[in-house]
Amino acid sequence: MKYHKPSFFDQFKCIGSACTDTCCAGWEIEVDETTAQGYLAEKGAFGDRLRREIGSEPGEYFFKLKNNRCPFLNKENLCDIFINLGEDRLCDICREHPRFYNWFGDYTEVGLGLCCEEAERLLFSDSKPLTFVEEVHTDASDLLDDESEECEQMLEERKAIFTILQNRKKNIGARLKRLLLQLPYADEMLLLTVPILEWDDPESIPKLDYNAKPSTNTLKSSALFLIRFFGGMESLDETWPSMMKELEQNIDSLIDVDKAAEFIQFMKGENRLYEYEHIAVYLVYRYYPEILFDGQIEAKILFAAASICLLFLMDLQCFQENGVYTQQDRIELVRRFSKEIEYCPENMERFEKCCTEQYEDLLNSMFNLCSLTE
Repeated sequence: MKYHKPSFFDQFKCIGSACTDTCCAGWEIEVDETTAQGYLAEKGAFGDRLRREIGSEPGEYFFKLKNNRCPFLNKENLCDIFINLGEDRLCDICREHPRFYNWFGDYTEVGLGLCCEEAERLLFSDSKPLTFVEEVHTDASDLLDDESEECEQMLEERKAIFTILQNRKKNIGARLKRLLLQLPYADEMLLLTVPILEWDDPESIPKLDYNAKPSTNTLKSSALFLIRFFGGMESLDETWPSMMKELEQNIDSLIDVDKAAEFIQFMKGENRLYEYEHIAVYLVYRYYPEILFDGQIEAKILFAAASICLLFLMDLQCFQENGVYTQQDRIELVRRFSKEIEYCPENMERFEKCCTEQYEDLLNSMFNLCSLTE
């Protein structure tokens, strides 16, 4: 059994009431059946409270939110279940969040989701390229030989993608464009069976000219396409669509290449341009392995590029409003994006559908917008 994780994974510890955006509010909290049965059988006054506050539908248990908060989240933003019953009695999602797990037979990957500010602090705490560690346990393999080969090939492809994303001789926009150039060959497997393209080889794929700089009108239409697409998704509340609407209203300022360059210089002076690299690597680490099940290579790369492009526009908006861009601003905006998009299955499905139905528009829009970050 191989166990793969980011090098900072074991440093994570929930900061409880010190968190500015508790994960115990704002969304439905499901309770796994085994834990729910234990709660429903609990004796005493706290058992009575558990039975009052647990709702159920066929095949599903959940906590009944009060004012959009878990009923066991007290005034100090601490968990009354943890206090009364102990950590080992928490339901699966409360015990594991924001950890995520991907299982591939005898190969398991774990990570920390970016909807959690402490996970973000760990991700951004070191400017050096992200690294991963692997633990090997001597268990019998659950994979057939051909499945194991597919998994190993996927991992080699992802390693090649990491190499491109962490090539700091190029800016993040150029690195993403480099990956987007490869997508027309995705059906032949992304980076192994097709020779890796040279950085400055626009003749390789006529539809995407690597060196071309989009016009103002092209940048504007690309940005509006992205903003309206994400702005039309399912949202936790009215905050997200309002944020997207504000981006749309300020679009002319956001696509101004001189103002974008000013922000890039600010981030360079703060030694924080690596943050975009870390986010892109996280997204590829988390979602690229899903190609083993759905084969959607294009969707995984386009999602990383679209996420970086949208966050860049959100960052520009914040910088232009405040004249600075703090690391707390970074944490807040990435967390908002992650909660609204990543942690909503319907929104992730909608993005994959867009990759199928509007592939050319999405690919060209992301390629154009990457030029804004160069």
